[in-house]
Formats: sequence, C-alpha cells, structure tokens
Amino acid sequence: MKWWWKCALVGLVFLIRQGSCLSSELAALQKEYGEWRLQRSPEYATTIGVYKHNDQVENYAYSGFVEEYNKCFGLLTRLKEQVNYNQLDAKERIDYDIFNNTLTMIVEGNNWKDYSALNPVNFLEGPQIDPTYFPKITPFDTVGDYENYIRRLELHPGQIDDMIGRFNKSIEKGHTYHRVSVNKVPGQLEKLLTSYNTTTFPYYKPLLDQLSKLQTITDSKKTEFRERAKSAVEKIIRKLSDLKWYLENVYYNHLRTGFGVSSWDNGAAFYRACLQWHLSLDITPEEVHNKGLQEVERISSEMKKVMAKLNHQGSVKEFFDNIRRNPSFYLQTGEEIVQWYKSAIKNEIEPKLSAYFKDLPNLPIDVEPNPIDGVSGQYIAGPPDGSRPGVFQVNVHRPNQSVKINFMALLLHETLPGHHLQISAASTVKNPNFRKYMTGYLFNVPMEAAFYTSYVEGWGLYAEYLGEEMKLYKTDYDLMGRYGFEIFRACRLVVDTGLHYYNWTREKAIEYMLNYTAFSEEMIAIEIDRYITWPGQACAYKIGELKIKELRKKAEDKLGTKFDIREFHATVLKAGYLPLHILEKNVNQWILETKNKAAETATKCASNGANTYTSWIGLSVIALILFMQ
Repeated sequence: MKWWWKCALVGLVFLIRQGSCLSSELAALQKEYGEWRLQRSPEYATTIGVYKHNDQVENYAYSGFVEEYNKCFGLLTRLKEQVNYNQLDAKERIDYDIFNNTLTMIVEGNNWKDYSALNPVNFLEGPQIDPTYFPKITPFDTVGDYENYIRRLELHPGQIDDMIGRFNKSIEKGHTYHRVSVNKVPGQLEKLLTSYNTTTFPYYKPLLDQLSKLQTITDSKKTEFRERAKSAVEKIIRKLSDLKWYLENVYYNHLRTGFGVSSWDNGAAFYRACLQWHLSLDITPEEVHNKGLQEVERISSEMKKVMAKLNHQGSVKEFFDNIRRNPSFYLQTGEEIVQWYKSAIKNEIEPKLSAYFKDLPNLPIDVEPNPIDGVSGQYIAGPPDGSRPGVFQVNVHRPNQSVKINFMALLLHETLPGHHLQISAASTVKNPNFRKYMTGYLFNVPMEAAFYTSYVEGWGLYAEYLGEEMKLYKTDYDLMGRYGFEIFRACRLVVDTGLHYYNWTREKAIEYMLNYTAFSEEMIAIEIDRYITWPGQACAYKIGELKIKELRKKAEDKLGTKFDIREFHATVLKAGYLPLHILEKNVNQWILETKNKAAETATKCASNGANTYTSWIGLSVIALILFMQ
C-alpha cells in the first residue's frame, strides 16, 4: 500500500477514535448526572421503578443547595473542558446542547435559591397531598423491601423539620408565600390527622395484610417490622401536627401582602427568571402579556363563528353561562366521569392514532379519581417498562361544576396524543436516562432541574388542537369546549403576567378569566391561586403550542407534498424533553434531511437510463483504485 494511503487511513482511524472518545466522555457525564439526579430525588426514583434509593428521602436541608450547585457546576466545567462540540456528530450535538442547557439552568438558578425554593409546602405540593401514593408504588416482596421502606419512614420526621427550616429562612429573607398559596394546607393536614390513627394511616397499610401473606419472612421479623413502622408513623403524625401548628402560629404572621412575586425585593427580575426557566425562550413579560391578549382576541373570533352556527346571539361569557346552567352538560357522579374518560380513550382516540403517529409505544394508561380537590386533571407517568400504567387523575369532587364539553380537550391533553404518548415515546427512545423522566418540584423554580415546561405542556395543548384534525370533537358544543380550553390557556398569559409583573389583584385575574372561559368562579379561583403559587408555569402551555405550530407550518411550507405528519410528530417527540430553541434546531435539521433525500431520489430517477459509457467510466475508476492498492 502506498505511503500516502497509509497516512490517510491512520488519520481516519485517529479521527474515528477521537470521535468515539468524545462520545464516550459525553455519555459518561450524562450518566453520572442522571444517576446523581435520582440519588438526589430518591422518592421520585421509586415512582419510575428505580428502587436502589428506597431507603432514602428527598433532602430539604438548606445546605442541600450548595451540594446541588457544586455538583452541577463541576459537571458543566468538565463538559466544556473534556468534550469538543465541533467533533461530535449530529445526534451527539443535540445531546450536548440539552445537557449543557440543563446544567446551566441549575447553576444560574442558584442565584434565586432564597426565593420560592424556601417555601416547600403549598396547597399543591407537600407531604399532606396524597400519603397513599408511595405505599402504592413501593415494592413489598422481600425483607430488604420492608427494611428500606421502614428506614424511609424513619427519615420523614427529619425531612419535615428541614421543610420548617426552609420556611424560617423564607421569613428571614422576606420571601414568603401569599396566604392563598397556603391557606388550605392546615385543613389538608387536619383531615389527615383526624381521619387516621397510627395503624390506619396510609404509611402503615403495607404492614398489615400485605406483610402477613409473605411466607418468606419469619413471624418474629414481621413483628419487628410492625413495631418499627408503628413508632415511625407515630413520629410522622406528630411532625405533621407540628407543621400545622407552625404554619398557623408562625409562618402566617409573615405572609407577603402582594399577590405577585413583584412584591418581593428584586421580584420583577425573579419573575423574568421564572419565565425563562419555564419557556426556554428569550421572551419578556411584556411580550408574553401582549401575545396573550392577541390570542384571546383571535380565539374569541373563532368562538363567535361557532356560536353563530348554534344560533347564540350573546357574548362568549353568556354562552358559557348558559352551558353552566344547563344540567344536560353535566354527569351526575364521579364514577360516571371516570367511565366517560376510559371509554373515550379506548373507543374514540386509540383507533385514530396510527394515521398521525409512527412507532407507537402502546404503554398502558388508566383513569382514576384525583385524591384531592385541586386541578381539573393531571397525568402521572408509569415506569418505562409498562409494569404499571400511566394514570390520568381527574377531579371528580364537584361533578355538578365540571361541564362535559371540556372533557375531550382535557383528555387529549393529558393522555393520548398528549402527555401519556409524549412521555411514553421519550421513555422508549435511546436517550440519556435523565431525559426520560422529570424530577423535582415546581416550588423550586428557577433553581430546579429543567422540566422544559413549554415543550411538555406545549405538546399537551398542541394535542388538543390535533383533536380537531382527528375529528374527535363530535359536535359544535364539543368544539366550543376545545376553544374554551384554548382560550383558557391564552388567558393565562395575560393573568400570570398581570399578577406577577403588572401587580394585578386576585379579583381582577378571576374576573378576566370569567369573561372568556367555561369554568365556574370557584374553579377559576383555584386556578388563579395556582398561578400565584407557581409564577410563570401557566404561560408555558400556549407559548409552547405556538412554537410547535409555527415549526409545523414552516415544515409544511418548505416540504410541500413531501411533508409527512407522522414523521414531523416523530421528530418533535424523539428527543424527549428539551428547550424550544433546540426543538427548532431539530425540526430544521429534519426539514433539510427530508429535502436532501427527495433531491437524491429525483437524481437517481433521472440517472436510471445512464448509458454504458458512464458505467464503463465508473468501472475504470474502480479498477484504477484497485491497481493503486
């Protein structure tokens, strides 16, 4: 072999090996982060079937912020020093971009550790929300399972002390909640404390019949487990009582008076940081507010067209007032509501999915009543192996206030083709593990590991829009329900920025949403209290949906007849959770690749009749190369 061929091959091997090392280092850093993230979120790890941290609880100590910052800053430094971005392939560059963004958000978010993150319990989050959940998802098959579970119970009282410690720090810094964020918490705690005693408390339940049936554990060991668990649960109950007393007698004396976070020092800048965290776009509160006003106007116009078809001459508000007063638009019981949703998934949605999506993961989905009277509905993912279904929890506490015309849009958003399909698709694609799940808490924003809310919730709202194309809104009333949900999300842009940036009152926000949506005043009040508690989160839905629709329109315009809706959806879903600017990069790359493939196909078709002279030249070149070897 000629010397210059050898040099070329050596150079090629060097580049391949170097690229392999770069890829390996990137993968190792991502794996390290993912494993550390689950170790830091052990209770969440249990929910996705990772059980090696089942003897630990989440760290709420204020000192934990330092650990979080140091770990992520160290990983970010190593990523930039050890991985050369320019030598990565296209897939690895996407991985790098997302990983870099994830770490950067946490490191920069540490600047705001003394704000919302100091308030770990609210009417939507905390140990009082659903104590039945963890016993449901914890394995109880071996001695080790029970040892881990009881150790976790024994750590819970200290965890509650750390929560109170954070609250004390929030008082010191002057960054406490408004009353609406916590006024329900004492009642939620009281319900727990009066509904159960030690051995009927949900945490103790696995120590009863479940333990009795296990033949692999001796009777003496079972007795020991029960005694330890009883002692641990008694301490937990006392600590929950202490938390209730603390909130009512200490924390409530220091609540902020303004509804929005702008009433905090540097609150406007904090709100901008929250928006950046949730939206993953460089967009100002003013721009979000104005976009909301524009969308409310546009959707109102669409709604008026439908109302004209239904011979309604009044306003949008009057239309929904009539709906709310009409008993035919309600179901009678919570059980009927759950059954309606189950039937719609099986008989209406699932048969139509294959026309819009490829490689469906088909992980199981179930519908259950929401244990608390909070949001209208929420989705809780199951583990990636499908051993436990994803669950759509629907609010059934007030059936006479839940209008049926909203049901389909809510179902599409939370299940199929919304969050259940989105999360299922992400869990089955070969991506770093930390991108297949979302850990953390919304009170912790913007120093929390990124959820990429605008991508996640933007897809949910896009799924509602897709229901129109799939012809799942059977009547004009259902279509009004769909528009009612869309305008509800558009209103959020207005009221969230109104509350936290323009100093709106709670009453003004409620009144604004009542003018455009189908929800009762009571349900809107709950929603407004949620926005007050989680600044910026509610803006992610509409902003994310608008970006996905913008990218789809761009792809349709660029590709024309080559546009394939199934391929577009696969492109949007394949990378899992990601910021919107990286989603845009992915879609642009897919558009380019699709155009190139189409051009290659056209070239091949044009050359099918190539003459033997061209073929002879090709063979001659090959022969010359062989001769040179």
